[in-house]
Amino acid sequence: MLKTQKMLVAAMSRLDEAMVINLVKQGLQIGISPYVLLDEIRAGTDRVGELYSKGEYFLSDLIMASEIFKDVLTLVIKDQTVIPRSLYPTVIFGTVEDDIHDIGKNITTGIMRYNGFDICDLGVDVPGPKFVEAVKQYNSRVVCLTGLVTEAFESMKKTIILLDEAGLRSQTIVIIGGLVNESVRKYTGADYWATDCTKVTELCRNIFVANQRIIQSS
Repeated sequence: MLKTQKMLVAAMSRLDEAMVINLVKQGLQIGISPYVLLDEIRAGTDRVGELYSKGEYFLSDLIMASEIFKDVLTLVIKDQTVIPRSLYPTVIFGTVEDDIHDIGKNITTGIMRYNGFDICDLGVDVPGPKFVEAVKQYNSRVVCLTGLVTEAFESMKKTIILLDEAGLRSQTIVIIGGLVNESVRKYTGADYWATDCTKVTELCRNIFVANQRIIQSS
């Protein structure tokens, strides 16, 4: 199994779509958890991002990585006898205003949907008021703002301010992702930051579990 997983990461980092699909099919046949396979795909995609940062890959390569991931996700879900039902409240996702990058967002939401999360994906270049409307509509407790350009930091900050002005901030956990770090989190006023889709999934799961405990104990 470990050999298959290592080969999957390598194939994904090479953007060898035929090999990736073949290895995923083999993995499913020998009983490797679909979640493990998706995580290996994510690791390979991270490697593609690193090569892009070094100038060895181009934007077209990032887009191709995203498309391969979508094909794998479709294959994995099709293989399941039952598509995972929603286990948690809706999570609002969107690439903030002045940014159109959505590869990381698409991969993260894909993995989260597979793990039973109900996702409202607002798309890219999303203005702050649209996030506020979505939080009200879905009564959501978690908002994930993503961005890969520095202009996105200001948009994230403005969006969080709008949530506060609408009286929603105290009941809403905000996670930022993309090209972010602790300094960006402090600047924007977000609660958490993450650059790893697995971490985002775990964060959201822990938030909802903790919130359920509070409700049950009150």
